[in-house]
Amino acid sequence: MSTAANTGAALPKRLLICALGLLCYASGVAVTKNCELGISPIVSVAYVLSLITPITMGWCTTLVNLVFFLLQRLLLRREYPLWMMGAQFLMSILFSVTIDLTAALFGFLAGWAPPYPARLAVFVLGCAVLALGVFLIVSADFVALPAEGCVNAVVRRTGLRFGTGKVLFDGAMVAVTVAVSLLCFRQVRGIREGTLIAVVLIGTFARHIGERLGPALERHLAAAT
Repeated sequence: MSTAANTGAALPKRLLICALGLLCYASGVAVTKNCELGISPIVSVAYVLSLITPITMGWCTTLVNLVFFLLQRLLLRREYPLWMMGAQFLMSILFSVTIDLTAALFGFLAGWAPPYPARLAVFVLGCAVLALGVFLIVSADFVALPAEGCVNAVVRRTGLRFGTGKVLFDGAMVAVTVAVSLLCFRQVRGIREGTLIAVVLIGTFARHIGERLGPALERHLAAAT
């Protein structure tokens, strides 16, 4: 996060973009979840934990984020100071609340049983909304969500493009979810064809959204500094 970029006239705009990104991100999670084609990769581990414990998926997301804090610290070391970890923790709390609120907002989709193609189309739309949220939060350059912070850390250490790193990260989350599900339930929970589709679509959508909207958004934010 650039201190200079987040002072003066740019700060309110970045806060607004970040808030909009959080809303889009959580809404995409809620929509894809209620299509019952599989949970989004980014919250798949939290979803399984919510089935094991009495904790909501939103707050399980915060528990998973604690691991992401540690991973960023290991990858970035001094480039990931404690104040940034604290800022991400506050962001994580806000994200958890937003997930639970949007889950209630889109709860009417639960048990939705239209023809399969219609559910698949809505699922793809949810992936696009989620990817837009990822793009906005990253572009705000305010405080990254821990998961995206991990992706950024991997990208900085490997030189991968963000979209590519996102696909690999989501794939790793699915693998962990499968392992936990098999260990606790002797069957896979929350992972279906939609999850595997989302592994590819969310990163791909994020990359294309960044290519098309990124330059214009950067110019808009730069004009406010």
